[in-house]
Amino acid sequence: MEEEIIRIIDVDGVEQQVEKVAILEDEEEKNKYLVYAKGETQKSGNKILYIAKLTVGEKGYELDNITDEDEWMNVKKIMSEIVSK
Repeated sequence: MEEEIIRIIDVDGVEQQVEKVAILEDEEEKNKYLVYAKGETQKSGNKILYIAKLTVGEKGYELDNITDEDEWMNVKKIMSEIVSK
């Protein structure tokens, strides 16, 4: 599978090139989440993944932190459903 590299700008305004792994959608709450990697790996060799909430801003999509515990539990549920398929 070919990597899709996208450009993001972090909360400090720093531009980064990251690998888009997936877009998760919460149909019930109408939220979308970006799963991405920065090329980092754990000691075990597994990729380190990041997840951020996608919101529409003035300049297109923006990434927001997931700070609400209930929302984070919902994201985990979505990921579990994908893995179990």
